[in-house]
Amino acid sequence: MIGIDRNTGATVDDWLQFVQRATRALTTPLGTRQKRPLYGCALTELLGQNLGDDLLILAQSHAAQAFYNQYNGIDDFEPQVIVASRRGAGLLLRFAGTWKNRQQTFEVMA
Repeated sequence: MIGIDRNTGATVDDWLQFVQRATRALTTPLGTRQKRPLYGCALTELLGQNLGDDLLILAQSHAAQAFYNQYNGIDDFEPQVIVASRRGAGLLLRFAGTWKNRQQTFEVMA
């Protein structure tokens, strides 16, 4: 699948295109897309709260659920490790897993 990088306008494909799709799905609140109300992730509900260890675990759980939500279109990545950590005023999620029979990693800042 070929796409366009939302920041630079350059053509992206393969792994970079997937990372962009996953980032968009993980940072979109559930129910905000009118024609696709089941698209998105509950992760955004945690932002703005005190990021204690309990919220980091909950963030990891919400992120994992996003990959198993067929409406997000990112179920071709099978996460094996999801680590949430505090980064500045936000949350950094690191993912490691299998995509098209290859081990891949990427990060999402929320």
